[in-house]
Amino acid sequence: MTTTVADSIATTLHAYGVRYAFGLPGNDVLETIRACEAVGITFILAKAEPSAAFMADAVYQLTGAPAALIPALGPGIANAVSGIAGAAQERSAMIVLSGEMGTKQMGIYTHQIFDHVALCAPVTKYAAPLNPQRPAQQVAKALDIALSHPAGPVMLNAAADHTRAPAPQEPAFTPPRVLPAALPAEAAAAARALIEESRRPLALVGRSALKDGVPDPLRRFLEAWGMPFFATYKAKGVVDDGHPLCLGAVGLSPIVDQENQALLAEADLIVPIGFDPIELRDGWVDAWPAERACLAIDWAPATHRVFPLGTEAVGDLPTILGQLANDGAPRSVWPAERLDRLRAAVAHIVRPRTPETGISPAALFGAISDRADADWIMTVDVGSHRILANHVLRCRAPGQLMQSNGLGCMGYALPAAIGAQLVHPERPVVAIAGDGCTLMTLGEMAVAAERGLPIVLVVLNDASLSLIKLKQSKMRLDTKSVDFGAPRFDAIAQGFGAVGLRVETIGAFAEALDQAVRSRRFTIIDALVDPREYWEQM
Repeated sequence: MTTTVADSIATTLHAYGVRYAFGLPGNDVLETIRACEAVGITFILAKAEPSAAFMADAVYQLTGAPAALIPALGPGIANAVSGIAGAAQERSAMIVLSGEMGTKQMGIYTHQIFDHVALCAPVTKYAAPLNPQRPAQQVAKALDIALSHPAGPVMLNAAADHTRAPAPQEPAFTPPRVLPAALPAEAAAAARALIEESRRPLALVGRSALKDGVPDPLRRFLEAWGMPFFATYKAKGVVDDGHPLCLGAVGLSPIVDQENQALLAEADLIVPIGFDPIELRDGWVDAWPAERACLAIDWAPATHRVFPLGTEAVGDLPTILGQLANDGAPRSVWPAERLDRLRAAVAHIVRPRTPETGISPAALFGAISDRADADWIMTVDVGSHRILANHVLRCRAPGQLMQSNGLGCMGYALPAAIGAQLVHPERPVVAIAGDGCTLMTLGEMAVAAERGLPIVLVVLNDASLSLIKLKQSKMRLDTKSVDFGAPRFDAIAQGFGAVGLRVETIGAFAEALDQAVRSRRFTIIDALVDPREYWEQM
């Protein structure tokens, strides 16, 4: 059998650790899909292109290896753009392999035809037509770019006759070996001096600390200096949320951040560690004065200018954290009473209320948190429920709570849960989504059912886009275009062959969750919640 250009592409993908491809096929990408499956890359037929991208995002977040997104030409790649943009702002490595009409029709044929590369260029790190004379080399180049810090999506657009053409002779391309970069001794001494001179240092831990090899050196660094820390939503669990130095999450709740930023103002040294402002609301612009001492530790220099960074220590994050760890007694002298007062204030903000009907969302998240151990993977969708969930759910392991916190794409939780369950079929995976988000991804219920994935999908059903409704209220606007007739999600579940459960009390929810996790069957819990407490929590 003739080796094709598509075979060269797939072989290179496999050498870079790609094991999953997601998409919806068109005749222009069938050869690419065939070649991927031939080398052991599993193709997952999604029901919508953005969902396919969210599945690929989850694979990268959990494994550190990129996944492929394979959309068809025209409407396929157009539909996929929101998911590709999501990968860009979630800092997820992904390779988009889009199809194109055959070269004989180019410049003349017009049906479903537009410039795919121009469409994707603003939301990718690299977008280009595939060179059929150097396919393996160009795929390796694209993946090198995708995996460089900060990671992100890349795109190659291939004409259908090019992928089917005989492959040229090329060497095998594999990922380069990157040697850890440490700080020079003089730079390490200067960075250590900043910490030694401080008495109230405060760390801000971000999603770049999720990479393999970072959590343990990070924990040792924080413990060695006795340095309390906040984490962004995606960085929750890099150090266990229950750790004595953990002060909780920052980023999107104005009310919670008011308490957090008050403590930040009392710090005499701010230490951002992999702290990417892509996760933060605009209240973090100029979050501290330029004269405040700051030591930013990251993989590469920052270019955002969202807040002043002062001194930057850049290179291999685990190595630098090891260089800067204190070998004596912890030096931080934050008053324990002050830190306890902060924790109590935040706990009061996100406490469960007692609704007249339905379930308190905070109580629901508390029930999930009480049951989740470090083996669970949780995904959460976008809206009021996600902001609250990040301040209630305790994460015990890095990356345990997966979410779209850069672009903030609705419809993320269920597709991400599918990607997570494919990677870890043995682990409990619980997806948490609002009713509006769930309506966007009903089709992916079929994917979970078809593949027998034992995902538990918890739908917070309040028949409203609660976050937008809340913002209308705070802006003193009439609440319009935010309420809708939510269906019976338990009945929909049964239509897909899943278990459907409907609950209206916190006791019934806890029992349903226990049953669903034990059953190892795809289960949808339709939880009727009272959204009114969001108004006090955000």
